[in-house]
Amino acid sequence: MDVLADPSRFAALAWLVIGLALCAVETLAPGVFFIWFGAAAAIVGAIDYLWPMAFEAQLVLFAALVAVLVLIGRRVYGSPARDPGPLPQDRAHALIGEDFFLEEPIVRGYGRIRVGDSSWRVAGQDCPAGAKVRVVAVAEGALLRVERAAAPPAPPQGSDQR
Repeated sequence: MDVLADPSRFAALAWLVIGLALCAVETLAPGVFFIWFGAAAAIVGAIDYLWPMAFEAQLVLFAALVAVLVLIGRRVYGSPARDPGPLPQDRAHALIGEDFFLEEPIVRGYGRIRVGDSSWRVAGQDCPAGAKVRVVAVAEGALLRVERAAAPPAPPQGSDQR
């Protein structure tokens, strides 16, 4: 226990505590940012505990470790500032390419479809209620652009469908 109380080890223990605190901050404010500072501080603390260094050397090692860990972290986990990625970005975009039946007819360019337990406003060419439509785009937030879906091909005449 005398090794922990040795004043020459206080700097190393301070780096370890700071490292753990920064890792704890990452859990409260996630963003894959503080974890690299915390890991660098913990590494500096472990190295300083085993091989005591001057404070300036500790700061240089800390800065170098932060830079290396951030670069490795961005390469492995990606940058948080990257594009949101391919569709679907939200529920409306997830409907693109899906077929639905009109709940209300499209009159003067606007109508409604039922998707699960919700009703969506659609825009497209006038169609009667019950017509099969395909979502082709999202416009103005939650307005879905639709086109009339092609009817499935009729079975050949005279064939037996058993």
